[in-house]
Amino acid sequence: MKFVLVVLEDAEAAEVSQALVGAGLRVTRLVSGGGIFRRGHAVFFTAVPDEQVDETIRRIREHLPRSEQAGARRGMLFVLPVDAYIQV
Repeated sequence: MKFVLVVLEDAEAAEVSQALVGAGLRVTRLVSGGGIFRRGHAVFFTAVPDEQVDETIRRIREHLPRSEQAGARRGMLFVLPVDAYIQV
């Protein structure tokens, strides 16, 4: 099991969120603001089986709006091991 955490600009987050939920993933979204440019950010996280990690990353990349700048950084994505996943 892996914990997938994604940080995107808030304006780019809606389509990614819909794609993950549409794939049947349980996704939690947190919204934050601040930083130097006072831009809002969305943080998504979900737990997926190891064999679904590549598909989840592909889905995130596929549903990001196109960037105006080639090679621009769009956000951050972390994949972390999970020892236990318990729904309460």
